[in-house]
Amino acid sequence: MKINIVVIAIIIAAILLFIYFVIKRNRKDQKKFENELNQRELTPDKHKDNKI
Repeated sequence: MKINIVVIAIIIAAILLFIYFVIKRNRKDQKKFENELNQRELTPDKHKDNKI
Protein backbone atom coordinates (compact mmCIF):
# COMPACT_ATOMS: atom_id res chain seq x y z
CA MET A 1 0.00 0.00 0.00
CA LYS A 2 1.54 3.27 -1.11
CA ILE A 3 0.93 6.38 0.97
CA ASN A 4 0.02 9.38 -1.13
CA ILE A 5 1.96 12.37 0.27
CA VAL A 6 -0.18 14.93 -1.58
CA VAL A 7 -3.38 13.69 0.06
CA ILE A 8 -1.80 13.72 3.51
CA ALA A 9 -0.44 17.26 2.94
CA ILE A 10 -3.90 18.50 1.91
CA ILE A 11 -5.50 16.90 4.98
CA ILE A 12 -2.90 18.41 7.32
CA ALA A 13 -3.29 21.83 5.68
CA ALA A 14 -7.07 21.63 6.07
CA ILE A 15 -6.74 20.68 9.74
CA LEU A 16 -4.34 23.57 10.38
CA LEU A 17 -6.64 26.04 8.63
CA PHE A 18 -9.58 24.79 10.69
CA ILE A 19 -7.62 25.22 13.94
CA TYR A 20 -6.56 28.74 12.88
CA PHE A 21 -10.18 29.63 12.06
CA VAL A 22 -11.44 28.34 15.43
CA ILE A 23 -8.77 30.22 17.40
CA LYS A 24 -9.37 33.46 15.47
CA ARG A 25 -13.14 33.23 15.97
CA ASN A 26 -12.71 32.42 19.67
CA ARG A 27 -10.59 35.55 20.21
CA LYS A 28 -13.13 37.67 18.34
CA ASP A 29 -16.00 36.26 20.42
CA GLN A 30 -14.01 36.76 23.63
CA LYS A 31 -13.39 40.45 22.83
CA LYS A 32 -17.07 40.92 21.98
CA PHE A 33 -18.11 39.27 25.26
CA GLU A 34 -15.70 41.44 27.27
CA ASN A 35 -17.08 44.59 25.61
CA GLU A 36 -20.63 43.52 26.45
CA LEU A 37 -19.69 42.95 30.08
CA ASN A 38 -17.99 46.34 30.27
CA GLN A 39 -21.06 48.06 28.81
CA ARG A 40 -23.29 46.35 31.36
CA GLU A 41 -21.12 47.69 34.17
CA LEU A 42 -21.14 51.23 32.77
CA THR A 43 -24.87 51.39 32.06
CA PRO A 44 -26.78 49.17 34.47
CA ASP A 45 -30.40 48.29 33.79
CA LYS A 46 -32.99 50.52 35.40
CA HIS A 47 -35.55 48.86 37.62
CA LYS A 48 -39.13 49.90 37.86
CA ASP A 49 -40.33 50.82 41.31
CA ASN A 50 -43.52 49.00 42.18
CA LYS A 51 -45.27 51.29 44.63
CA ILE A 52 -48.61 50.26 46.01
